[in-house]
Amino acid sequence: MRVLLVDDDLFAAELAALFLEMNGYDVLIAESALSALANLDSDRSIELVISDFHMPEITGLDLLEMLRANGWNKPFVLLSASEMTDITVIPDCWVKKDENMAERLVAVVNELLMPVAAAE
Repeated sequence: MRVLLVDDDLFAAELAALFLEMNGYDVLIAESALSALANLDSDRSIELVISDFHMPEITGLDLLEMLRANGWNKPFVLLSASEMTDITVIPDCWVKKDENMAERLVAVVNELLMPVAAAE
C-alpha cells in the first residue's frame, strides 16, 4: 500500500520511510505541503497521508484541513513534538515525534490500513 509522508526535514522523513518500507509499505516522500498536494492530485493509489505539523508555509494541520475540505476521506496521521491542543480539524491519529516515533508510526499505520488490506 502506498503512503505519502510529508516532512520538510528530509532526514526524519527518510528514517520514518525506512521503517514503513521494512513493514511492506510503498512510501512517497514530499518535502512540503504544496508538493504533497501535487502528489495526491497525480497519484490516486495513495491510501494514507502522514504529515509533520511544523512546516514552513503550510502546516500539517492546514494540509489536513485543505484535504478534508476537498473530500479526502482516507486516513491522515499528524506528527508533532508538541502536544496538539485547541485544533479544529482532527487527524485520524497523532504520533509524537520522539525516540520511539518510528515504531509507533508503523503500529498506527498498520492499524489504520488493516481494514483496507482485509477488504482487498
